[in-house]
Amino acid sequence: MKKLLCVLALAISVQTNTAWAQFAPVNEVGLAWGHLHLYPPDRQKETMAWLSLGGKLGFNLSSNAPIVFPGLLILVNTPMEGNKNPAAPKGSEGSTVDHVTFKVRDLQASTTDWKGFVTWWLPLRPAESGNQGQQGNWGLKVENGSRPGQAWVTTPGGVKIEVIEDKSLKVPIAYEAAHFSVVQDDLPKVNEFYAKMFGAKPVKGEPNSLSMPGGKLVFSVVATAPVATMGRTLDHIGFNADTTEALQKFTKDVTAKGAKFYRQPRISAFGNTALLDGFGTFIEVNKSQRGYYDLKLIEKNSYLVDEFGRTEEDVKNGKK
Repeated sequence: MKKLLCVLALAISVQTNTAWAQFAPVNEVGLAWGHLHLYPPDRQKETMAWLSLGGKLGFNLSSNAPIVFPGLLILVNTPMEGNKNPAAPKGSEGSTVDHVTFKVRDLQASTTDWKGFVTWWLPLRPAESGNQGQQGNWGLKVENGSRPGQAWVTTPGGVKIEVIEDKSLKVPIAYEAAHFSVVQDDLPKVNEFYAKMFGAKPVKGEPNSLSMPGGKLVFSVVATAPVATMGRTLDHIGFNADTTEALQKFTKDVTAKGAKFYRQPRISAFGNTALLDGFGTFIEVNKSQRGYYDLKLIEKNSYLVDEFGRTEEDVKNGKK
């Protein structure tokens, strides 16, 4: 933990610029894309890899390392108890959220940077040095795409990222979409679920694609049912509500719509309504996560209670 804190302290020079990185305005149900929550085997390498991709260090409001991109927050934590088996498959590929897509303004320049500093003596250092396979880029794997303007990147923890060039982009890198794998019979049902529960809208000219403020949800048919996200490096996705009232209204509405909750909704620093989509994806809806980008946007209730909903007085009185 101390090692990670030291590394992040060195990264403070890339502290978030609120004009560069922010969530999109919420939709009519009060939500926008929020976060991807990662539990990689090596937290330090995963954090630095995402920073190397062009993310900026957000404000530290929780036990997670926060990395912000336009439209999306990446939260990196240590593996949860029960998920620490190094032999277990950790990557996103093959799960219900198979990969995510980011756009970049200059693909060649970006991939050159991501490949890092490679020389004859760095890539093949012995394993005991802790650098085997690192090649000067914290373990990012960069590969050419199957078509012009496309590349693939895999993080040290196995999160698969499609990268698409968009020369009209006003920033160097921005979030674009999450790609879900579903079997054919589930395709209409999964589209209906995200539209009904989160207000996602069909994308004109893009079948089986839905739009949420900040990015898209793209559904692709696979022959074999994918595995669930929970317990992998990319454990769950998240949407953001701006206030306690908005989160409470959302929770009340989806309860009436028959939502299946992973756990009971929590009134805490950032709120937490945790749902299962019924197809293998774990989804959190939080509130006030704009504070990771800009401390002025944090809701008062977010610092009067802790992550478990306890006030300072509760803790003094021994409330668990």
